[in-house]
Amino acid sequence: MGSRPRRPARSSPLYSWVAALLRDEIEAGRLDPHGSVPSERALSERYKVSRMTARHALETLAREGYVYRSARRGTFVAEPRLRFSVGSFTRVMSDADSTPGTEVLAATTLDPDPVMATVLGIPSGGRVHLLQRLRTAKGEPVAIENIHLSAARFPDLLEHDLTGSLWELLRARYDVHPVRADARVVAVTLDRFEAEALGVVPGSVAIVLSRTVFDTEGGVVELARDVYRGDRAEFSVSAPVDDGPG
Repeated sequence: MGSRPRRPARSSPLYSWVAALLRDEIEAGRLDPHGSVPSERALSERYKVSRMTARHALETLAREGYVYRSARRGTFVAEPRLRFSVGSFTRVMSDADSTPGTEVLAATTLDPDPVMATVLGIPSGGRVHLLQRLRTAKGEPVAIENIHLSAARFPDLLEHDLTGSLWELLRARYDVHPVRADARVVAVTLDRFEAEALGVVPGSVAIVLSRTVFDTEGGVVELARDVYRGDRAEFSVSAPVDDGPG
C-alpha cells in the first residue's frame, strides 16, 4: 500500500489540499462521470481532516464544476468539460463526438452602432443581422451565440435554415470563406436570461468569447459574443512562446 499523500505547507488551507487530490483523481479518469465521490466522513477518515474541511473541499469542487451534489443521494463526478478552440462550434462538437444542436432564440435585422458599422464595413444607413442561438451538446445547453453580420452582404440570410453550421451556410450560399478569428476571453457571471437559457442559476460563472471573424480577403465576416457555461467549457490555446525573461 502506498504512503498517504503529503500534507501541504501550513500556508495552504487543508481543504484546498483535499480538493486538489480529488481533482487529480477526476482528471486522471480514476473517478467516472456520475460516479459517487467519497462522503465527507470517508474523506475525513482517509486524509485525517475534519468533516468541515472535507465539506469545504467538496464545495470547492462543486463551484469549479468537477462534482455535483444531491441533498439526498450524495456527491457525484460531473461530466468532463468540453474543450473548445476559437472556431466552428459544429465542427468542434463533431470532432469531440458530441452531437451538436441549435435553437434559434432570435433572428432579426437592426441598425448597427457606429463602431460595429465601421468594423463590418457597413455604409451609412446600412443594417446588420443579429442571430442569437442556443448551442447544445448531446441535448445539454452549453453556449449562447450572439452574431452580427452585414445585412447588405448577406441579404437573405435570415430566410435560410439557421440551425446548422453558419460558416457552412456562408460558404455554400455566399461563397464567403471564414478563415481566421481574433478573440478575447473574459470571465463573467450570468444574468437571469442567460442563466435560464443555459439551465443554471443566475450569477453562475461563464466564459465570454468575443470574436472577430475574417474571410480569405481579410474582410470582417462577423462580430460575435459567445457565452459559455463555466462548468461545461474550457478553451485550448496555442501561441508562440516569448523568448524574453520568464
